[in-house]
Amino acid sequence: MKIKPYFRTTLAEPYKGKHLHEAGAEVVMNMHIKSKTLGDFIVMLPDPVSLNLNNAQNFIDKSEKLKERINKANSFTVFSKVLTEQKIAGKSKEDILLMDPDADFFRELDNNKVFEYIQTSMGVVVSLITAVESFVNLIIPHDHSLERLNSKGITETLDKTAIVRKISIIDKLELVATVKGKDNLKQQKFWATFKTIKDLRDNIIHFKKMDNKINEMWTPTVVSFLDSDLQDFFNETVSMISFLHPDYLSIEN
Repeated sequence: MKIKPYFRTTLAEPYKGKHLHEAGAEVVMNMHIKSKTLGDFIVMLPDPVSLNLNNAQNFIDKSEKLKERINKANSFTVFSKVLTEQKIAGKSKEDILLMDPDADFFRELDNNKVFEYIQTSMGVVVSLITAVESFVNLIIPHDHSLERLNSKGITETLDKTAIVRKISIIDKLELVATVKGKDNLKQQKFWATFKTIKDLRDNIIHFKKMDNKINEMWTPTVVSFLDSDLQDFFNETVSMISFLHPDYLSIEN
């Protein structure tokens, strides 16, 4: 699945009244790059929303192939308190369990492939959250302001620049929902999925040790990457963006 953003209506260039972007035109950034490694060149890129969504989809495609390859492994390691290696050698799981019902079995997977899968899965959630963050930052009206109490209990007024910089992604989504007249944001199916994606992102970006017992915090995160439906993460993220701004994205299967 590929994502292409496009303008739903014709947009006029600010202060000039000229048509800058026609209705239906793809959102593309024409960028002049001055690079020390590649020199000067011009590149056409999609907006940050679709760029990160496409990054996520590429990571998903790669992760699915990796998991399929990892899952082909048939060998296993046995831990038994009563059986020797000689008694275990050449026996099936069923035979071993008959001799030791408390024996533990662990699949022998390609550790490098598992590591690569986890890296790829991390890329999915980071790209999806970045896409949503880019979306809300773009979609908040330029003249919008927000009043709130700061940490000192003093009322402060935030302009768009301050809103983008200071408030959380959850608060930004709620703000966009209010601006767009979408009062039932949190009742939508995609909301729970988005919270799961955000929690996973937070666990890898804002990682904190728990009394130096890193496994206690890291293991559940790895399990979540292995057991989560990454394509569903992507689909529900697209659904949330489309809910808040219908027709912002064009989807190519």
